Amino acid sequence: MRGLRRGRVPAQGDGAGRRHDLLSRLLAPLISVAILATLLLLATGPSTVPGSPVPQGKSGGSVPTTARPAGEPARKDRPATTPIAFTAPVVADPAYLRAYYGKRVAWAPCHDDKTFDCGTVEVPVDYQTPNGARTSIALRRLPASSPGVRIGSLFINPGGPGGSGLDFVDEAPSFFGDAVRERYDIVGFDPRGMGESDPVRCLSDADLDAMYAADPTPDTAAERAAARRAPAVRNARCLSRGGPLAARMGTEFVARDLDVLRSAVGDERLNYYGVSYGTMIGALYSYFYPSRVGLMVLDSAVLPDGLPEQAPTQQQVDAAARGWADEFDDVFDDFVTDCGSSIECPLGTDRTAVSRELVTLLDGLDRRPLETGYDSLPRLTEGWAQTAIDAGLSRPDTWPELVDALDAAVNDGDGGPLAWFAMEMTDRNEDGTYAATTFGRSHLLVSCSDWPRSPWDSAVPSHDVLANHPLWARVQPTTPDPCDGWKGVPRATLLVGADVSTPVLVIGNEGDRTTPIESTKGLASEILRSRFVTVSADGHGAYGTDNDCADAVVDGYLARLQAPQNDYVCGANT
Repeated sequence: MRGLRRGRVPAQGDGAGRRHDLLSRLLAPLISVAILATLLLLATGPSTVPGSPVPQGKSGGSVPTTARPAGEPARKDRPATTPIAFTAPVVADPAYLRAYYGKRVAWAPCHDDKTFDCGTVEVPVDYQTPNGARTSIALRRLPASSPGVRIGSLFINPGGPGGSGLDFVDEAPSFFGDAVRERYDIVGFDPRGMGESDPVRCLSDADLDAMYAADPTPDTAAERAAARRAPAVRNARCLSRGGPLAARMGTEFVARDLDVLRSAVGDERLNYYGVSYGTMIGALYSYFYPSRVGLMVLDSAVLPDGLPEQAPTQQQVDAAARGWADEFDDVFDDFVTDCGSSIECPLGTDRTAVSRELVTLLDGLDRRPLETGYDSLPRLTEGWAQTAIDAGLSRPDTWPELVDALDAAVNDGDGGPLAWFAMEMTDRNEDGTYAATTFGRSHLLVSCSDWPRSPWDSAVPSHDVLANHPLWARVQPTTPDPCDGWKGVPRATLLVGADVSTPVLVIGNEGDRTTPIESTKGLASEILRSRFVTVSADGHGAYGTDNDCADAVVDGYLARLQAPQNDYVCGANT
């Protein structure tokens, strides 16, 4: 379900894992609110952040601040750097939260893998009433591989909202470079209400099934009325089940939780790597706690500004819709081209013909769903097929599997493979249960709290626009505002500007279709003294995706305390 305004409900993103593993399975938001940056970027010379002692090496001396470690050959594809120093004091922890700050994590070997340590930290459900209800945050730690040169903890978040930080830590040995692994305890957390943290009981498995199976193109007055009612009914049920925690799942709460976690591991400043939605957490943290920011990498950023918008004219709605349809058509062109590049594509290699086949498939499923052979999902509805196609097109690594599933549905009348593909894309198990930490369970709770209602949410393109882009109109249809009736606590900080002394590193891919580089650059402009790096690559997530320059920039920043020059461009790997 999504409104016309891009950004209200995230869509599935491309991979960002070092081996195209973990982050290729995560779901990342598409936030592109058109707000001009209002802050000047100051990135001239060394920066200082209040307070933290310079990390110590094995011999007791300070960490080297050369642009590259001894013995490493010079690279032509490496920016000039400046050393990062920590000199000024930090603001004291808030006294009214003394019941939460300074309580060290009681780490113990994780039951499933003793390579890792596990622990929990309590935070208030509502920071305005700290003596009220509490909730528990689950953490997982991979200790630094070279304790003698350890800098501290590096908190990580893989995006979503709904991505599991605990799962991300499992991937840390292959995702992060050796230099980073040596110097940091890598610490992941499941945000409040998600996964192994005290889970909020909100959307049931049946609710998620109904959401994915719903008719995305209602034809009759009764179907349209039912579609309009569904979000408010679902949201009321969610808040009733989930109680106070469900109403307090926005990113402002997560950022405040993160500072309690920072205190719980004994760090004076927060060191952090966040990708996609994880950048939103980092941006709000830097706004709330600028003196507590240590080394922070924001990769493929969400622009957090969410100012109220005026009602668009029909001309503006149609212009925006044509632009989004053109973007969809570009991706679909790539999909068809890729299908025919190595073997004979069972769907054909003519984009117009393939598009027509899929339109016919979806329209046919609206009238007569296909049998699947799965007891928990016996029929492939138009909604399930639309979910599968939309999610699959945004992830090129899944295209071969999507082609096979579509071939079975289009040419054999077998809905099983496409139903299975849809279940994979939504973290649904064959028995009908969903993963505890998943985008489907979490995105409404977070997105509806984070973003103000907009007149764009109910905007509908003209018939001519829909008719000229028939597959787009079915795969990414305009649907009722999924946040209708939401009564959770809204985000108060709608315009973010952070005065951080440490040069925050903001990096992104030039060809990122999930969080466009314009959003990443916009966020960089809102954090004073940040360093913005563009990577000449496609896909979602710059670090850990086999671009040597991007990896060297991030590793050098985190492990050797070297800030790259601002506006540097990493070339493509050759």
